[in-house]
Amino acid sequence: MTSSRFFKNKELPTWLPLALAGLGAILYLIQAVNYAHTTVSSLDEGSYLIKGMFYLNGTYHPFEPYGPLTNKAPFAFIIPGIAEYLFGAGLRTGRYFSIFLGLLALLGTWITARRWTGSWMAALTVWVFALSPMIVKLHARAVSEVIIACMLAWICVLILDEKPRLWRVILASILGAVAVFTRQNMAPLLPFLIVYVFWQHGKRAGLYAFISASTAFLAFHIVYWPRVMTIWTPWLPESLTPFLDTFRIPTDSVPIWDPNIDFWNRLNAFFQGIRYHFIPIVGSFFGLILLPPRTEWKSAPAMRAAFFLALSFFTLVLMHGWAAIASRYESYSCVFCFSNYLGFFDPLGILFFVIAFGHAWNENPNRVVKIISILVTLLVATGIGFSLFEFVGNGLLNLPIIPRPRSGGLGFIAIVDALTQGLDMPLVAVKRWVSSTLGLIIGIFVLLFALLASKQKADPNFTLTLVNSFLVTGLVLSPILHLGESRPDCSGTDIIRDHEELGAYLASVIPPDSLVYWDGGNAFTPMIYAPQARIFPPQINDGYTFHIGGDPDVLYYFSHWNGELAQRWRTEADIFIIEAKRYADWKDFLTPQDFQEFAKPPASQSCNEGADLRIFQRTP
Repeated sequence: MTSSRFFKNKELPTWLPLALAGLGAILYLIQAVNYAHTTVSSLDEGSYLIKGMFYLNGTYHPFEPYGPLTNKAPFAFIIPGIAEYLFGAGLRTGRYFSIFLGLLALLGTWITARRWTGSWMAALTVWVFALSPMIVKLHARAVSEVIIACMLAWICVLILDEKPRLWRVILASILGAVAVFTRQNMAPLLPFLIVYVFWQHGKRAGLYAFISASTAFLAFHIVYWPRVMTIWTPWLPESLTPFLDTFRIPTDSVPIWDPNIDFWNRLNAFFQGIRYHFIPIVGSFFGLILLPPRTEWKSAPAMRAAFFLALSFFTLVLMHGWAAIASRYESYSCVFCFSNYLGFFDPLGILFFVIAFGHAWNENPNRVVKIISILVTLLVATGIGFSLFEFVGNGLLNLPIIPRPRSGGLGFIAIVDALTQGLDMPLVAVKRWVSSTLGLIIGIFVLLFALLASKQKADPNFTLTLVNSFLVTGLVLSPILHLGESRPDCSGTDIIRDHEELGAYLASVIPPDSLVYWDGGNAFTPMIYAPQARIFPPQINDGYTFHIGGDPDVLYYFSHWNGELAQRWRTEADIFIIEAKRYADWKDFLTPQDFQEFAKPPASQSCNEGADLRIFQRTP
C-alpha cells in the first residue's frame, strides 16, 4: 500500500491536506501553550536558562573553572541565552522560545515530507506531533531536545532534496556542526550527513559539505580550547587517553547520584519511550523491515534519503538506549531520561517512516517479515501495557473474574486477591501482570482484525494490513496511552505567572551583591529573576554534582561540590533560600539570633506540597 493509493481520491479538494496540517499545528500550539503555563520547572530547564543568561551577559563563560558546570556542549545554553538576552530573562521567554522552535520543527518536517511524499503524508507528520502529548509537553519546556529537533528538521529541509543548491549544502553542513556543539551526543550525525551528500549529490557538493562542517566544528573547539575537552572525556577510555586526565574529575570521591535501577524499571523506561514516541519508533521499525530490495525502489534519490534517515535515526536510538537503559554510565546514568532523549530525533524517525511508506512499502513481504511483524505487534502492545502499570486502578484490580470452587458451587474472587493471596505476588507485580495482559489482549485484537480484514480483499496481504492497523491504532490512541503523564502538572495555577511573581519578590528582598546559598529545590529557575545576587555555581545542578569525599578545591574547579564545600559556603553566604520541605534539615542552623526570615513569598515555584520557599538573611 503506497501513500498515493491510500489517499487517492480525485473528489477531495487540493487545499484539504494543507488545512488539516494547519489544524494539527493549531492543536499542537494550544497544547504547548497550556503545558508551558502548567508544567513544573525541572533541573535541566533551570540549568539551561540561568547558565545561558550568565554566558550571554558575561557573568561566567562556558567551561570556566569554578563556574557553572558546562556538562553539555555550549550552544545548549547559549541558544536559549540569546533569547533571554533579547527578550528578557525568565521562564516565559524560555518556554515561548521553545514553542517557537517546536513549531519550526513541525514546519521543517512538513516541508521535507511534502517534497518527497505529497501533501497528505506531510499533513500526517504534523498530526503525529499533535497527537503525541508528551512530545508536545517536552517541546513546551526550555530544554535542548526541542532545539536539536528543530535543527534536525531544517537540516533535512536543506539537504534532503534531489538537487539542492550549493548554499543549502553548506548551510546544512554548518548546522550539523552547530547541532553537535549543542549536544555532543549528536556526534554521529555529522559524518553520516557528509557521506550522504557525497552519495546523493556528488563529489563537489560532498567536498563543500566536508570543508564547511569541519571548519565550523574546529572553529567552535578552538574558541573554547582546551577546556572543551571536558565534554568529550566521558566518551574516551581512560586507559587509552591518560593525557586527558587533567580534564577528568579525580576518582577519589563518590557521586551521590548513583541510581540503582532494577531490570523491571529499566524495561518500564524502554517501553515508556516507545509509548511516548510511537510512530517515530514503531513506524520506523516497520518501515525498516518492509524496505524492498534496492532494485525495486521507485526513486533512487528517495532511497538514499531514506537510508540516511534510517542510519542516523536508529544509530542515535541505539546509542541513547544503551547510555540510558542498558549501561551503567557512572554518574551520568538517567534511565527514565530515555523517553526525553528520543525527542532529539523524532523528525528523523517520522520522515524515514513517511518516505519509506510513500516510496518503498514492500507489498510482497516474505514469511520472515510476516513473523517479525506479528511478534513486534504482540511484544510492543504487551510492553506498552506493562509501562502503564502505575495507572491500573482499584476498579480493575477488584473485578471478580477469577473462578474459585466453593462449597455451594463455583464462585469468583477479585484479581488482586487471587494473585496476592493465592500466588503471594506483591501488589506492584500484580499491577504489572494485569496491565501487560491488557496490552497483549489489545495486540491480539489487532491481529484478529488484520486477519479478518485481509481476507475481505481480492488481493489479501495480511502483513501490510497488520502493520497499518497497528500503526493507526497506536496513533489514534496516543493521547490515551499517555494517560496521567500528559495531564498538566498544575492545572489550578499558572507556573509562568507564579515564577514571575516569585522572581520579582526575590529581586526586591535580596540586597545587591549578596551571596546566596540555594537549597530551594532541584530547579534553579527562580534565581533567573535575581541577577543582582551572587551564587555558588555548582548548586545549579543540585545533588547531581554533589560528591562524598574528595578534594574540595579540585571538585570546585570542576564545578562539583561536597560536604566540606557546603559547610564552607554556609559560613560565607548572606542569604539562604530553603524549600519548605527541606527546612527540617536547616532549623538548627538558621537560628533566630543569627538569621532573620523574610515574609512568605507571594507565590510558589510549584504546586507540589512543600515547594514553597523560605528566605533567610544573616544578621550583622
